[in-house]
Amino acid sequence: MRFPALSCLLSFLVVSDLGAASGVLRGRVTDPNHRGVPRAQVRIEPGGRLTITGDNGEFEVSGLPAGEYTLTAEERNFEPVTVSVLRVEAGGVASATLGVVQLKATHMQVDVIGTNPEAALQEIPGSAYLVEYQDLAASRPADANEVLRQAPGVHVREDSGPVGMRLNIGIRGLNPDRSRTLLVLEDGLPVALAPYGEPEMYYSPPIDRMRRIEILKGSGSILHGPQTIGGVLNFITPDPPPRQEGTLDLTGGQYGLFTGQASYGGSRDGTGWYLSALRKQGDGWRDFRFGIQDLIAKFNFTLSERNRLGVKLGFYDENSNSTYLGLTEAMYRADPAQNPVSDDLLRVRRYSASLTEQFFPIPRAVLATTLFAYTTTRNWRRQDFSRGAGDALYLRDSSGNNNREFDVAGAESRLSLEHSLFGLRQRLDTGVRYVYEQHRDRRIDGATRTLLSGVLREDEVRDGKAVSGFVQNRIFFSSRLVVSPGLRIETYEYTRHILRQPVNGTPSDANIRRGDSVWKPIPGLGVSYLAASPLTLFAGVHRGFAPPRIKDAITRAGVSLQLDAELSWNYEAGARFHLVRGLRAEGTWFATDFQNQIVPAAVSGGATTTLVNGGRTLHRGVELLLSATRKGLYVDVRHTWIPTARFSSGVNEGFRLPYAPENAFGVRAGWRHRSGFALHIDGTRAGRQFTDNRQTVPGSADGTVGLLDGYWVWNASAGHEFQRERVTVSPFVTTKNLADERYISSRAPQGIQPGMFRQVTGGVKLRF
Repeated sequence: MRFPALSCLLSFLVVSDLGAASGVLRGRVTDPNHRGVPRAQVRIEPGGRLTITGDNGEFEVSGLPAGEYTLTAEERNFEPVTVSVLRVEAGGVASATLGVVQLKATHMQVDVIGTNPEAALQEIPGSAYLVEYQDLAASRPADANEVLRQAPGVHVREDSGPVGMRLNIGIRGLNPDRSRTLLVLEDGLPVALAPYGEPEMYYSPPIDRMRRIEILKGSGSILHGPQTIGGVLNFITPDPPPRQEGTLDLTGGQYGLFTGQASYGGSRDGTGWYLSALRKQGDGWRDFRFGIQDLIAKFNFTLSERNRLGVKLGFYDENSNSTYLGLTEAMYRADPAQNPVSDDLLRVRRYSASLTEQFFPIPRAVLATTLFAYTTTRNWRRQDFSRGAGDALYLRDSSGNNNREFDVAGAESRLSLEHSLFGLRQRLDTGVRYVYEQHRDRRIDGATRTLLSGVLREDEVRDGKAVSGFVQNRIFFSSRLVVSPGLRIETYEYTRHILRQPVNGTPSDANIRRGDSVWKPIPGLGVSYLAASPLTLFAGVHRGFAPPRIKDAITRAGVSLQLDAELSWNYEAGARFHLVRGLRAEGTWFATDFQNQIVPAAVSGGATTTLVNGGRTLHRGVELLLSATRKGLYVDVRHTWIPTARFSSGVNEGFRLPYAPENAFGVRAGWRHRSGFALHIDGTRAGRQFTDNRQTVPGSADGTVGLLDGYWVWNASAGHEFQRERVTVSPFVTTKNLADERYISSRAPQGIQPGMFRQVTGGVKLRF
């Protein structure tokens, strides 16, 4: 498909400003040892112009009208520094030196990339992607899936009518089922049911309250773990603002959708606070009713010049008509909006808390220690059914209640240190972490399809303890060459204790206990080289690691299958271009070589009904990104090509992996006028996909197997922002799936899952 309008817009964006220069501003950014800091970002106000320092920390900006300016320098490792009231004369040259001193600690959470992407991306030895707040505000996403499918290398599988409450994210051809191969964090802390033993994403942080999103796929991911085969996804929530302010955001639209969010925060006398309350409800486009309450509270305390303390509390409650049962071929053709099991009910409740202390022993070091804990209850009543010949589906007046409880607690200490061993500028990141997790899993058979109680059929407890240590030392051999070796050590001990299970079809008490453990070193090495001022080359290799799920590794008979951890070697090589101001491009070649991919028997959408040791698998491809911004206009174009995503050994050797489209394409464009008016449009294309391990093409009558055709999804939004005294009012309207494209997003779990239908919403946001 051709995009002449985009080509014209790109051409327009790169045209340089015309007009004679009025004044020149030169300067230098220095570190605590008075050395130049390369790739620091310098912002000039008024006007908001940005520039990046060169090899010696120097910068120059021309074409400034005569007047007084404020300069702010920010580098990803240090707190920003500001020089105010610098006078620039017409035809003259002004100079300034900005010295950064303290390591960055403007917030208490752990960043994967950081708040200064222009500078950070030039040093990160691998592919990374950042969704900033203005991107979220422009698109008004319905869920996180909508945002993430715009990122290079990311594939999203929709499988639930309620919007975006289950993340199914696949990275570079990995199976997206419940995001098992991706480490998902919020403010640097894990959010999966149990990060080691049950990494499924049945709880997903609501996109409505996020400030930005970070995605890291390179060697830097070894600083985090486990489940780092695909990479790291980090949701970042807002920090307490420097002065008191609040927001009220109201949205309503088709399918009974209502979203209301209120937040308030501020800072005073070294104490900051931020409170957020969210209510989200609707009928879903397939008559899947849902209701969500989400509350968070963040408090930051400055105890002294060397000590800061952060507290975060969270509560999430969901009731939804989610189900695993998809549609048969006949049902989909008759009415893709139908829900055959309207009495299925999923209840998710989550409490979370974390306490972080930051200590600054010396100006160039910060030691952060975090204690965290969360508990998640996931109770799911699903109506029993059976299948007959062809596409016959028989619903029974009985139910299975799959009730699961997860408790997770951990502690982590992380040291960041800027040092100059052997006369070289270096940044050391090292730390240790302990995680304890316990899962309680019960199956209760209900006599009718609506009963939440009944006969206890299965009951077991699974627990695990993990200790990990990690170190990465970023070495600046010159202002151009950065080498980042690193190592992570993971140890995980786990136990399965079966208290009740069926024996010859009859539920019986049991006392079967068995444990096992895994231990793995996870090395990584990355290199970043500034070949020329607009061009950065990078390459890296690291070990991917995912421990076996406990219920996969130990059978119901108490036999350990001695499953090894899933291991892979991940390779990258690429280039980033910053050709002119506002124009950026990135290209990455990647390869993921699995040594032993385990294909779990997952009702949620695994490609098998029994545990499969998939053996070796190979993923190879290319990610491309072109981004341009100019005078309020912006365009992003992304393409992911994965020609190889196949089993390379075993009974399925040569077959393409399921849910791994060969091509994925995305485009995003918009306009923000100085008057406050904004337009935005984005589109994503997912290529065709196989849905099982044998590349079956014809669609089965029950809807569970068959080739998925490629499809486009377009979204559009428009809004206006204007000031009324001390209140900023921003009305908006959005349309999701603009063309009302009808497509099959997935054939798992248990049948055809239609993609989102067209949905029009509108609302208003108030800031005060």
